[in-house]
Amino acid sequence: MNVKKLKDVEIELKLINELQKNNEQSQRSISKELDVALGLANSLIKRFVKKGFLKLSEAPMKRYIYYLTPKGILEKTKLTSEYIQSSLEFYKKVKLGYESELKKIISKKNHNIILVGISELTEIAVIVANINNIKISFIYDEKSKLKKSCGIKVKKIIPKNKKNILILTESKNPIQVLEKLKEMKFKNVIVPDFLMVR
Repeated sequence: MNVKKLKDVEIELKLINELQKNNEQSQRSISKELDVALGLANSLIKRFVKKGFLKLSEAPMKRYIYYLTPKGILEKTKLTSEYIQSSLEFYKKVKLGYESELKKIISKKNHNIILVGISELTEIAVIVANINNIKISFIYDEKSKLKKSCGIKVKKIIPKNKKNILILTESKNPIQVLEKLKEMKFKNVIVPDFLMVR
């Protein structure tokens, strides 16, 4: 399953969980909880009603009361299974990607490995580095207020050094971060294939 499909499954699962948690709310509040556009929330709810996963009845103040049907409970189980399976596949893909890149780097002598960006990807890269006894010099993230992440120092500036090898671990805005690194004239920047930014 690709990243877009995984995100779709995640949103659908969050919708079901949100409606189970609070079945009497407006679509606007649902869209805020899911962090999606109001139109997308509306579209998902209509699709779930059409498929028989949800039933609804009107409540005061432009609200609806949502009822998850037995068919909806089965769908939740299916979505949960898909999400877990896809997440594990994605984790494996990311782990193998960072492992491959880090092993190429350690064959070179005298290098400073710098992870760029704090995200779940950073955690996976650190795990891979630890398993392979590879030292990460620090994590660069100019917006973070953290002093450490995953036990590694976080810095807001990358000192100029030819030995620096930067590995992109930013997941929310990888293209913007990569552009910024280019503007800063960093040459040794590794962008794993799974990020799909090139």
